[in-house]
Amino acid sequence: MQINLLKSIVASVAGSSASGIVDFLHKKKNVNEFLIAKKLKLTINQTRNILYKLADEGLVSFVRKKDNRKGGWYTYFWTLNSGKSLLKFREHLAKAAENLQQQLQQRKASRYFYCPNCDLEFTEENALIHDYTCPECGSVLQAKNMQDEIIRIEKEINKHNSLLEEVDKEVQVIATEETKARNRRARAEVRKKLKSREALRGKKKVKKVSLKKNNKKKNKKR
Repeated sequence: MQINLLKSIVASVAGSSASGIVDFLHKKKNVNEFLIAKKLKLTINQTRNILYKLADEGLVSFVRKKDNRKGGWYTYFWTLNSGKSLLKFREHLAKAAENLQQQLQQRKASRYFYCPNCDLEFTEENALIHDYTCPECGSVLQAKNMQDEIIRIEKEINKHNSLLEEVDKEVQVIATEETKARNRRARAEVRKKLKSREALRGKKKVKKVSLKKNNKKKNKKR
């Protein structure tokens, strides 16, 4: 998976300052949290707060080990869950894109007013209720030109859709890799069973030959 995509995922959950964790955890397992804090130049509490946020979303996992040299305190070792991160991020992106689309429809379909002094926005219904005057300062409300905001929202929607396409490609790659891995495990299991059956047949054959020899010896003695 592209590391920049992983950084976007982490930043969307724990803030842009957390994206540096990806550089340290990418393609690694069970990394000591104190090393992570040192690498990111953060306190251990700041680092844990970021990691706990990511863990709540299933983006990272951990194992803990008791450190008897430090009074029996537990130290946590963290792993980045790339596959789960991707699916979670896709869900987040899809929801955000849907919300933006709703905003765009509202902005295109309705009129809005604003107070130039208080920087407050009002729907046409609320503006009418207040007789087109600001309830905070009494200034006359002005009609808001929505064209710039409409353009901004459309750009955001395009950005989200492009990112969704990229995520979908990565999801397909992961799904293909997982299918191949399952097939390899299935073939390995079949080979294991065949070897086990062959070994069992070999034991039965040896036992059968041994019984025949014993029977011949008994017959000779008679």
